[in-house]
Amino acid sequence: MSTTPVATTTTRLRHVVRLLHASTGTPLGPVRGRLDPHPHGWAVRPVTGGLVVTSRDGVPQPAAEPVLEVTLDDARWGTVLDLAGRTTLVDLDGADEVVDVAVDPVPMTLVARLSTPSTGAPRTGRTVVARATSGPTPRPTVSLTEGDPGTYTSAAVVWTAALTPCELLVDGNPLRTLSMDFTSSATSIRLVDTA
Repeated sequence: MSTTPVATTTTRLRHVVRLLHASTGTPLGPVRGRLDPHPHGWAVRPVTGGLVVTSRDGVPQPAAEPVLEVTLDDARWGTVLDLAGRTTLVDLDGADEVVDVAVDPVPMTLVARLSTPSTGAPRTGRTVVARATSGPTPRPTVSLTEGDPGTYTSAAVVWTAALTPCELLVDGNPLRTLSMDFTSSATSIRLVDTA
């Protein structure tokens, strides 16, 4: 029995679209996508770390490439990212093959609870600052102010890539290098102040 090919279709990669955390550079996901308008012969499918947009040869090409609506499926991102409805629109017209979209975190606080090494009592009256571990001189800093005894809290700020990671300075002396927990609007740490 012989077979006769009926038709051959070629599918071309148009774009790989990724949402990246602006502070860490890590891909965000899982994501889903929808083309608007959706040209005949075009498709969107999720892959690890993003979405792939393809088109089929042999169908009329649109006058302009569509817009891709990208939505983060995980609801927890809605509280910690500056992304209304966990959705963003990506204009594909004239875009590169790989499209990386940086998504900023929401303003977050850092809470440091300091205690003494011998008794564990709250360490009060200290000057506490989070300072970038690298970058321009002077390095970016975020001050923490004391509220409850031994509890130092920063203002809500956007912890950019320049501040990740950072070192916690107590009275100007490095105590610990740390990173923010970007899955929460507040990072809380307990440290023994050995100074």
